[in-house]
Amino acid sequence: MTIRRKLTLWYIGLLTLIITLFGAVIFGVVRWVMLDAVDTNLSRAAEDVLENIRVIHPGEFGATETTIVFRRLEVLRPPGLFVQVWLTQDENTRIEPSLEQETELEGIRGPLMTTTLYSEKPVFSQTRINGTLMRIYTHPIIDNFQPIGVVQVGAPIDTITTTTDQLLVFMVGALALAILGALLSGIMLTNRVLRPLDEITDAAVKIATTDDLTTRLTWQGPMDELGRLARVFNHMMDRLEHLFTIEQRFVADVSHELRTPLTAIRGNLDIIKRYGMDEASLDAIESETERMSRLVNDLLLLARADYGEISVDLYPLDLDTVVLEVFQEAQVLAKDRDLSVVLDEFEPLRIQGNADRIKQLMLNLISNAIKFTPDGGTVGIALRPRGGWAEIAIRDTGIGMTKEEQERIFDRFYQVDSSRTHSGRRDGAGLGLSIAQWIVEVHKGRINVESEPGKGTTFQVWLPILGKIQ
Repeated sequence: MTIRRKLTLWYIGLLTLIITLFGAVIFGVVRWVMLDAVDTNLSRAAEDVLENIRVIHPGEFGATETTIVFRRLEVLRPPGLFVQVWLTQDENTRIEPSLEQETELEGIRGPLMTTTLYSEKPVFSQTRINGTLMRIYTHPIIDNFQPIGVVQVGAPIDTITTTTDQLLVFMVGALALAILGALLSGIMLTNRVLRPLDEITDAAVKIATTDDLTTRLTWQGPMDELGRLARVFNHMMDRLEHLFTIEQRFVADVSHELRTPLTAIRGNLDIIKRYGMDEASLDAIESETERMSRLVNDLLLLARADYGEISVDLYPLDLDTVVLEVFQEAQVLAKDRDLSVVLDEFEPLRIQGNADRIKQLMLNLISNAIKFTPDGGTVGIALRPRGGWAEIAIRDTGIGMTKEEQERIFDRFYQVDSSRTHSGRRDGAGLGLSIAQWIVEVHKGRINVESEPGKGTTFQVWLPILGKIQ
């Protein structure tokens, strides 16, 4: 069963239940109000009769048996009601009506309600007499704390039954119309509600069949749950399209990066085959092999990082110790260049980190600084607190970067123009900064670059600080 059909059935069922319960309450209240009005009249008429009754005992006024007399006879003839007064003797004695000739109901000479003649408490009941539905109120006559008879007052309630029956027919008809209306409105409502889902389904089918990641939803309604769903879907498609583009560029870049060293190795092998062993060719093969090995290792590292397969152990780490080690290695890296590696600021700080990864991060940044700084320049290293963060700053006085280059500097395989380096050659694969960014993210830190063409570059890394070392 489809969601559309389920929603429609649930909507109709719930509405039908609510209307049915509401109708039942209305029906019950109307019937109760009408019967309560009748019962009130019956009980008042019975009270009037009881107030006008006088019991005559044997010996009084020459009476030989218990009897009753009425102070006013008109209480026995209330308009629209039927009144009977019965004296009840022992069970072996027949029941005889008092003033029977005054209380006949179309020839009915017996009690209005036989089953309540011996009732010791007031009671309401219903019975049908000569085809007429009657509401009967029976009230005992008490003398010396003993019941000696009853007063029965009756009223026809056919009009109430007719009215409630008509009301029931009307309510059933209204329920049928409500169900029909609910069915139509439910179909319209579910179609409207599920239209964005249909559009998403159609878009997904189109993407699956055509590989067209440019498909988007056009939402014209309010920004409710469905509007947010459409917006999230479009945002997801933007991300997928972006990731697919990156993947395509990644594959192309990997192919290009691997093709270059392989071509160089093949060319040098051809030279060796043709002219014999050549030291320069062997050095070139070794260099390209090492370059390709570094590339493969970096690719493997990033791939494992993407899939969360690398576990980096973080522990309390004296960051200043790592910075000093990197500073010493940086001086070795720059010894063949006319560069100055200086320690700008230095303050002992402790973080939750991994020494090997922090060192790898800093060496990647310093290698870039050395690569893009001309002879006579300076590379500076700083370690300082910034609020609750430990800031590592790597600055250089090199060629700098444009805004466009800064936006792409952390993309994999992205490299600035090799002619702007000191050697004029591509010495890497453009993965160092991507690895640096991953290391920062693993440490729950942030990395930023500030640069202007011709004015140098500064990389800033912020890592959560544990506290200053005393």
